[in-house]
Amino acid sequence: MGAGQSSNPAHNIPPQPSPAAAAANPNVNPKNPNGLKPCCVCLETKKARDTCYFEKGDEAEQKCHYLILAHKKCMEDLGFTI
Repeated sequence: MGAGQSSNPAHNIPPQPSPAAAAANPNVNPKNPNGLKPCCVCLETKKARDTCYFEKGDEAEQKCHYLILAHKKCMEDLGFTI
């Protein structure tokens, strides 16, 4: 082990937000322990959904439905209510 390195596995656990920080951030929940904001998650499904909407125009509601559902599921999997 080099200087400053620890062999204690507890030192390798990422820090968890304190209860006070969790109370201050409404996005903190068991599915989203880091309290990420809705704008900063599910970027891949968000981009695919938005691109489809721009490309399909008036037909987007029908033609992009599967992408809307995929993005909604991703958000719900992180504890966001859609």
